Amino acid sequence: MNTKNKIAIGIAVGAVVITAGFVFRKQISRGLFGATKFNNKLANSAIKEWEAWGKGSVKEGDAATMERLRRYWREGTGVNWSDSKMTNEAWSAATISYLMKSNGAGSDFNYSTSHSDYIRSAIKNRKENNKNPFKGFKPEEVKIEKGDLLCYGRNGQGGYDNEHRYASHCDMAVDVRKGNANSIGGNVGNSVSLTRVPLTADGKIDKSKTNKPYFVVIKNTK
Repeated sequence: MNTKNKIAIGIAVGAVVITAGFVFRKQISRGLFGATKFNNKLANSAIKEWEAWGKGSVKEGDAATMERLRRYWREGTGVNWSDSKMTNEAWSAATISYLMKSNGAGSDFNYSTSHSDYIRSAIKNRKENNKNPFKGFKPEEVKIEKGDLLCYGRNGQGGYDNEHRYASHCDMAVDVRKGNANSIGGNVGNSVSLTRVPLTADGKIDKSKTNKPYFVVIKNTK
């Protein structure tokens, strides 16, 4: 083989290696091999909120956390109510919206005072297979990862194909281990609290071990 051919082959091989490296890095950044930087930020922020609420021991209306509750409503959903209304209204969706907005979800997330609004948007994104990074999957389809939103219906409402507003709740997975995931959400026990979610051997929600009717897991590739 002459020198010119060796050089040509070397350039071609180098290009393949560079391309493969780029694709691999892109896969990592999109969360195919673990939590993305965005999802790590989400989880860390949720943990800080939980700790600020005394790990669930400080209840709504307490002066120590009232300013945090105001931020959930005002910065997360754009609502500017009185303190009493902010306390008396369900504020779990405002908490999730705040976590998303403060960590840079931008226009991709459907911020709302109702979980069902952003749930329905994420399911629509998944069904259309569009470019929005937030997509809602059925629990039996996906393994739970840090930053996922784990959502269930309340009062018999909800459902993957329900296109109307309904009563629901979502927590954010902040730590995933063999057998269970720890999730954090607002307005749980009138505080920001942690819930342990049982997982199957392959890392999916184990519905046989929980009384919460989980029907969607919202993942993102930001």
